[in-house]
Amino acid sequence: NMIETGKLSPQKLVGRRISLEEAPAALMNMDRFEGIGISVITQF
Repeated sequence: NMIETGKLSPQKLVGRRISLEEAPAALMNMDRFEGIGISVITQF
């Protein structure tokens, strides 16, 4: 309900959208904190 009414915007948490092929490198670089937000795999 809060998302539908615009009180929450979960899309603002997403920093990058990556492919499954990019996932291993993203996992290896997690300790570098090079971006803001989370990486989400959107391409399989």
